[in-house]
Amino acid sequence: MGKNQFKLVIFDCDGVLVDSERIVNRIFAETLTEAGFPITYAEVTQKFIGKSLKTCLEIIEESYNKPLPKNFVELCKEREIAALQQELQPVSGITEVLEQITLPKCVASNSSHRHIQLVLKLTGLLHKFDGNLYSANDVSRPKPFPDVYLYAAEQMKTNPEDCAVIEDSVPGVQAASAARMTVFGYIHHSDVSRQALRVRGFAIDGNRQDCDPLTPARLRAALFEAGAQIVFNDMRQLSQLL
Repeated sequence: MGKNQFKLVIFDCDGVLVDSERIVNRIFAETLTEAGFPITYAEVTQKFIGKSLKTCLEIIEESYNKPLPKNFVELCKEREIAALQQELQPVSGITEVLEQITLPKCVASNSSHRHIQLVLKLTGLLHKFDGNLYSANDVSRPKPFPDVYLYAAEQMKTNPEDCAVIEDSVPGVQAASAARMTVFGYIHHSDVSRQALRVRGFAIDGNRQDCDPLTPARLRAALFEAGAQIVFNDMRQLSQLL
């Protein structure tokens, strides 16, 4: 273990524990397009990475100036679950790392409890958190606000300053940093878009349609700018960093 004396490690879920974002983003783009809200996979990644479903739906309806079909969320979730059951894998190295980390652990995610439990069960990780799963649905505001991280620390009876957070998105890093926690930024995306640079000093025109993938160096800079103290790209390194 590293020299830091943390008392709790808090993991984001999608993109940190499970490699679900590419699957979910693909299904979201396909279902939106079929419903009359044409959008590409790259645009979904650009606009919505790290955001809660509620926030995503609000952005869509505002952007297209019309309401989504009443059954949209239900249909999207049905397709998402089917795809996750067929394709989902844990993030490379995370199973071993969770065994190595002896500190208390929990999950704090913008996703719903249903989604968190599903993806962790599908990847064999659910039992590693002893039911300590916290969702943005538990609090008033999702990431990038700090609420879910502060709630997780409170439930785990740990001071925020004693918590280490593992995050892969700018909104998530901003949330944990605002909670006064030590943030470890994890880079694993191959197609994270320019929108991930929406932090101070990295403003990008959100109306642009050219969703060029980020280089690892630019994403690293964005995560540092958002408040990460350490940025790493191999999950197997984590137990040595803590």
